[in-house]
Amino acid sequence: MTNTKIFTKYFLILAAILIFSTAVNAAPSLSLIYVIQQGDTLSEIAADYDVEIEQLKAENNISNLADIKMGDELVIPKKLVKKDQKETETLFSDFKTRKEELSFSINTHYAARINPGHQAPDIDKIPEDKIIDYYVGPGDTLYDLARDFSTTIGTILALNDKDNSYLRSGEKIRLPIHNLTSHQILNHRVSKQELDLLARAIYGESRGEPYVGQVAVAAVIINRVLSRQFPNTFAQVIYQGGQFSAVSDGQINLTPNQTAYRAAREALNGSDPTNGALYFYNPRTATRVSFFEGRRVITKIGDHVFVE
Repeated sequence: MTNTKIFTKYFLILAAILIFSTAVNAAPSLSLIYVIQQGDTLSEIAADYDVEIEQLKAENNISNLADIKMGDELVIPKKLVKKDQKETETLFSDFKTRKEELSFSINTHYAARINPGHQAPDIDKIPEDKIIDYYVGPGDTLYDLARDFSTTIGTILALNDKDNSYLRSGEKIRLPIHNLTSHQILNHRVSKQELDLLARAIYGESRGEPYVGQVAVAAVIINRVLSRQFPNTFAQVIYQGGQFSAVSDGQINLTPNQTAYRAAREALNGSDPTNGALYFYNPRTATRVSFFEGRRVITKIGDHVFVE
């Protein structure tokens, strides 16, 4: 081999090393962010990524293990990304295959969101009667909706045949409710007219009661709507004969104040100071005290006694 060929060979090797070194130094800093899924615990996530729980808490400013919830994002500490290095390399290679869609800037930090074991959602298994129409409100995001409806972003995208996360205020989209409790479903399905009626019932029955007592009255009405012992709509429950004095004396038609609306929304969101009561009465003014005497008293709030 001539000296010229030897020189050329080593020159090319040196050039390749310099180019590779420059590419590495110019590459953006990537960090891993794990999106919390339903059922995840901090200890399981820490174990999966070979990280101490205290490291994970410190990295994400978590003071209480109960602080994490589905849809939240956890930064995985950089030095201990994953036990299996090949899995990490595979993760970042996915970004290289999409280079035509991504543009990285030097000295910029990027986050790779990952969901281990992610599978394409099978929306065919969701019954049609477990899907509702939802109108996007100001500030709604796919992360928020996925968390509120106990589902995944992928499922929402698939249900609406979307290939991007753009949401327009007022847009009608389909959302699944098969993972929600009956109370959560009721909350998502309640109409403005039903909210108004509930607020009027609260105002007519308990406007002189402490705020928690007003929430309790709302909770009783909601418990009845959800109970098999009563009709399943707000109008039918509230206007059922002989059940609420506010209907009998016409106070149901009074205009409710904002406190009544706030109590209605709090009860719809799950607050129940009565722990499941289906009845309430004021011992000083009730005309059918004997009807309540055989029932178990759950609690007393203000002037009202709440019973099963």
